[in-house]
Amino acid sequence: MKTKTIFKRKVSLGLFFTAVLLTGIVGCQKGTFNVNDVNPNSPTSAPAKYSLSSSLAATANLVQGGNADVLENWMGYWTQSGGFTPSTTYVIYQITSSNFTGNFDNAYLNLSNYNLLLKTVGNDPVQANYRAIAMIMESYVYQRLVDLYNGVPYSQALIVNSTFSYKYDDAQTIYKSITAKCDSAIAIINANADKATSPGNYDVVFGGDMAKWTMFANTLKLKLLMRQTEGGIGGSAVKSALAINPNVPANQADKTYKASDFLSIDAAVNPGYSNASDAQENPFYFDVVATATGANGANTVYWRANSYGVNFFRNNNDPRGNYVYCPQGVEAVKYAAPINDLSKIKGRDYGSVNGNGESNTVISAILGTGFTSAGVQKGPGQAAVLLPASESLFLQAEAIERGYLAGSAATMYKSAVAASFTFLGAPGAADYTSQNNASTNYAVATDKIKLIITQKWAAMNSVDPLESYSDWRRLGIPTDLPVSKYPGVTVTHIPYRLPYPINETTLNSANVPAGGGGNDLFTSKIFWMK
Repeated sequence: MKTKTIFKRKVSLGLFFTAVLLTGIVGCQKGTFNVNDVNPNSPTSAPAKYSLSSSLAATANLVQGGNADVLENWMGYWTQSGGFTPSTTYVIYQITSSNFTGNFDNAYLNLSNYNLLLKTVGNDPVQANYRAIAMIMESYVYQRLVDLYNGVPYSQALIVNSTFSYKYDDAQTIYKSITAKCDSAIAIINANADKATSPGNYDVVFGGDMAKWTMFANTLKLKLLMRQTEGGIGGSAVKSALAINPNVPANQADKTYKASDFLSIDAAVNPGYSNASDAQENPFYFDVVATATGANGANTVYWRANSYGVNFFRNNNDPRGNYVYCPQGVEAVKYAAPINDLSKIKGRDYGSVNGNGESNTVISAILGTGFTSAGVQKGPGQAAVLLPASESLFLQAEAIERGYLAGSAATMYKSAVAASFTFLGAPGAADYTSQNNASTNYAVATDKIKLIITQKWAAMNSVDPLESYSDWRRLGIPTDLPVSKYPGVTVTHIPYRLPYPINETTLNSANVPAGGGGNDLFTSKIFWMK
């Protein structure tokens, strides 16, 4: 068998504000940028519009560019090909500070981009929308950091420190701060609506639609609060926090949160992705599908379907399986269109040592096409998702079911599943949720929370495994998530968190929490866990 060196795509775009770089990122969108607007050799004078675009593109690379591959494995979505020697980092959980460092290091590079944007625009009311977006995105990146590591540098993190001595802040304190920051960003948008300029197409998420950014901020706040149903502030405090929307106009009597306050569309970055070059492709597509020339992507032949994910789709007659995984023996780069036949997809047990008996001619690849509008990856020009509509709707369904928000949990649940089907281009959402099956049908299920979270797990397959990972740590759902079956594995569950990276454990060791280098990954919990 071959030995595989796992590629992690680490691209930080934010601090390099030259027109040359930005043309490479966004230049394929005609009419978006004018390279004559700014001296391309003077990055420090870059206007906010360029800074915003490049920062958002860097966040997309952070989320979709390969940093989360380990979570795709742990959550039962992907596994390693039988044609390669297993990576013990994955299958025996031998994780050190040298592993998965992009989740931390690239996040702080990205945060420094947004921080520079905030300094550039200051309190100028004309540029208030840029300020609000940067605040929301800072909160988004910090949320991901806390969910992966627990306490991280926050209050002093973005202040230049010649001794590289950065204080680690309490995780719950960070959550409280970034939750408030979401409300502050909305207040800034509302207060400057009549004088702030629109970012327009330089906003490569919503095209300058600030109403959608308000929904994004509310949805992120909902996510932050719902993380704490079992730990942190606790369920009663979450309910209280969602009882009143603080950003409702003073003359409006009903101040409760409504479905219209949250996202019902995908929040996704697209700075002009295309197959013009590898660097201009959607980062997920480049990772697991194909290069710009149509050759296999960085990990196309390495990542395969996990039998746990395949079995869920099969056992529940779930057509989404055909839109996440390729049929046996067909590589993603050569796959033209999904076929509705679940018998054609096959997975591999995580940690299996069956070698070439489970090679790439036997085990399904992660689906990607360049020719259709269906599949988890539809082509190199597809937008990179930050927060899919289905996630927003599942968050609302759970909140309604718990009595935190008003509405019908059943209706919201069906809408969430339908949004997942729509994202993949899969047919039959209504039939799926009408089956006489407690794992799909709200009316049949006796444990509604388990149903909602299980279906949210299914929707996040190859979309955002961090959300599934967080739900599993928060609620223990899926309840039967397997550990690696690799010989010698004795752990009873997957790790609870990632180790702090080697730059921190060597240069900032006085501040890194004890055990943070990888010694306590199976015992040290994120603050919002039980």
